[in-house]
Amino acid sequence: MARRRIASSIKPTPLIYSANLSRLLKAEVYLKPECFQVTGSFKVRGACNVLASLSEEEKKLGLLTCSSGNHGAALSYAASRFGNPSTTVFVPSGAEETKKARILSYGAEVREEGRDFLETFGIAQRYREETGRRYVHSHGEPLVIAGQGTIGLEILEELPEADAVIVPVGGGGLISGIVTAVKAGKPDVRVYGVEAAAAPGAYLSFRDGCCHESVEIKPSLADGLLGTLTPLTYAISSRLVEGIETVEEDEIRQAMRTLFEQEQIMVEGSASVGLAAALQGKIDVSGRKVVFILTGRNVSADVFLGAVTELSGH
Repeated sequence: MARRRIASSIKPTPLIYSANLSRLLKAEVYLKPECFQVTGSFKVRGACNVLASLSEEEKKLGLLTCSSGNHGAALSYAASRFGNPSTTVFVPSGAEETKKARILSYGAEVREEGRDFLETFGIAQRYREETGRRYVHSHGEPLVIAGQGTIGLEILEELPEADAVIVPVGGGGLISGIVTAVKAGKPDVRVYGVEAAAAPGAYLSFRDGCCHESVEIKPSLADGLLGTLTPLTYAISSRLVEGIETVEEDEIRQAMRTLFEQEQIMVEGSASVGLAAALQGKIDVSGRKVVFILTGRNVSADVFLGAVTELSGH
């Protein structure tokens, strides 16, 4: 159903076999380049699934969300495709300029308030109460999760013999959608999540057996992952996901550099965390057919060049 709703507004992304990364990891490595998706990230799938499902009455209320950038751009784009309802996106102070520019380019209003995602989320919720706008959660909404799950369907269609899928984790909407779709089609595929150590909400939730909806968040190159799970994404992922690993900032930088050197693909920090975990041996992929989800490319040249040239000890 979700796939049919969004078909005219997104584009399926191919699996790219990487001979170079396969040699490095002693595995059969495939990249799922959602970084080449409309708006520059996977988020457009979930946003379009929501907009395609809204009534005209809901659209008239106007739309609202909180985002580090990619979900906001996706919602702005989706609104432009489905009736152009008024859309406001709250982003944290210091949000990536490239991402803010994408939000604005599709017509939404940007409000930069709050020190981090969780504080900005609270501000957006108060605005929702004041205005009655339809809030579109970046990861805690079933329609968003279902839209992201279409990635899993595409993986199984193109590589039905896949052994493992490695997914970046912030709020958990992406991994919840992918693992649901993949396990329904092929239950023995192992799905792993990776997040930045700067925002270890999923790691702590899995470790403690309960959902940590609020954690200390530090600055990170993986700015798109600076949130934490919701009760819904925890309930889904904790049943189906093999485990969650965390990666440090230099490990993220190294993975960004490796992707650029080996495949000439420039991604944001959030997109590289899965490869970072594999390069560090935190997830053993040797001898397996493994798919890495490259979630987005919305990073400025200055941030990207700074990341790949300023590794500790280099």
